This record gives sequence, structure tokens and C-alpha cells, in this order.
Amino acid sequence: MSNDKVKKAKIITTLFAAYGQSSDAERMATYVEKLKDIPAEVLDKVCDKAVFECKYLPSIAELYEATQNIVSEANGTNVVPFAQAWEEIMQQIDETYFDWEEGTYSRKEIKQLVDAFGGLRELRMMQTSELPIIRAQMNKMYDGICKRNKEQHMNQYILGQTFLIDSGNEVRLKLK
Repeated sequence: MSNDKVKKAKIITTLFAAYGQSSDAERMATYVEKLKDIPAEVLDKVCDKAVFECKYLPSIAELYEATQNIVSEANGTNVVPFAQAWEEIMQQIDETYFDWEEGTYSRKEIKQLVDAFGGLRELRMMQTSELPIIRAQMNKMYDGICKRNKEQHMNQYILGQTFLIDSGNEVRLKLK
């Protein structure tokens, strides 16, 4: 067994022990196998988070989601709340109003949202009275785009087309 796999087995054993499940060796082995793509130092932090937040032993899916959240937060690649996306779109409308440019966005989800609505040019033509309705429609669309992207990433991982932790080229965490 490789040194990394031993580290991961110890981390999972500690997690199971924290929930009074340390005698379930078969399930621990399954966790280690299914979470094999998570670097040991990241898995350790994810399990620490789980112990502090979960009342019951977290599932593999919950640990995977926590991994995505921790890595994206550390790398600054996390999905931003809709309010922030909306603010960015409004800023792009103001900054590019006379240029008729399409703007640049901090996250791909925001660009996908603008494109799905017909582009920045279409948004520039909205009436002030329509703003609350358009904002509500875009909020719902944004939620759908974020959900679809998350699902697509998982499907690509299962099919072997991408990495479990998709943060560019590498995991860049500042760990203590």
C-alpha cells in the first residue's frame, strides 16, 4: 500500500471513529477507494470540516461536495451568489454601454447567464420598469446554470474526462 493510501486510510479511520463507526472496515475501504483522487492533505481538511458540521457520518457524496467547496474557496473559483453576479452584469452594462461590447466576466456561469438571456446588448435595451422581472428570471436561470455545470462536471469525472477537483491545473491550497 502506497504512503498516500496509508495516510488516507488513517484519515478515514479517524473520521469513522469520530462517529463511533470504527469497526466498519469494509465501508472504510470503500470510502478510501472512492475518495482516492482527493490529495491526503485536502481529505484531512474535508474530514475535519465534516466532524465539525455533520451530526452523522457523512456520505461519500457529502465529502466530495465539501472537497469541491473547500478547494474552490481556497482557489477563488467558487460560484458566486446571484446578487454578486447581477452586480457584475449591471457593471458591465454601465461600462460597455456605448461600445456595444459583450463584456468580460469573472466566472463562466455569469457569461453563460448573459448569453442565455440574449447577450449584453439585449440586456442594455431593457426598460427600468422591467428590471425586477428580469432580475427574478435571471436568478432562476443562474441557479439552473450552476446546477447544470456542477452535474456536467460530475458526469465528466465519472466518464474519466476531468479531475475530481477541477481547479485549473492543480490543487492550490494554503494548508497549516
